[in-house]
Amino acid sequence: MEGTGAIESGKAYTLARFMEITGIRRFALDTARRNGLVVRKAGRRCFVLGQDFLDYLKSPKAAQS
Repeated sequence: MEGTGAIESGKAYTLARFMEITGIRRFALDTARRNGLVVRKAGRRCFVLGQDFLDYLKSPKAAQS
């Protein structure tokens, strides 16, 4: 699935919504997590903060992924 929008710095995204918006699939998400993308947990749900993703994109490790 292609990305359907933009990630905003002030929002939190469930993993499913994050993957839908960015077009990132599960394997790429797992790689990004290993390379420093912060994924936060609240109870049983996992979220990516928009600012965390934007910071990750600026990191040298994101370019290596």
